[in-house]
Amino acid sequence: MSKAMSTSAERKMRKDLIRLRMDMYRQQLLYHSQPVRHPLSGITSLLFSSNRSSKVGEESAGSPMWIGAATVFLALFGKRLGKVGKLARLAITAYPLVLKIKSPR
Repeated sequence: MSKAMSTSAERKMRKDLIRLRMDMYRQQLLYHSQPVRHPLSGITSLLFSSNRSSKVGEESAGSPMWIGAATVFLALFGKRLGKVGKLARLAITAYPLVLKIKSPR
């Protein structure tokens, strides 16, 4: 068994330590429960954010997530959409070229 604390200063330090631990656990729970509490914010950040590059002058290697989703959708259902599907597939194909032309060098 642990020996009883003799001074009130030791008890106060122990209480402070327990309060700090409880606060740390509370913050961890809040952080890890964010995707459950706000699922749409995670989905929208995935769909509408481009690939972030770490260096300022570096070009992004990938394309936004919605471009990949649109490509998969058009690959599956593009022929059923007729002329609209053909135009959309052409637009998806030309999108990286337009970005390359628009981006400053």
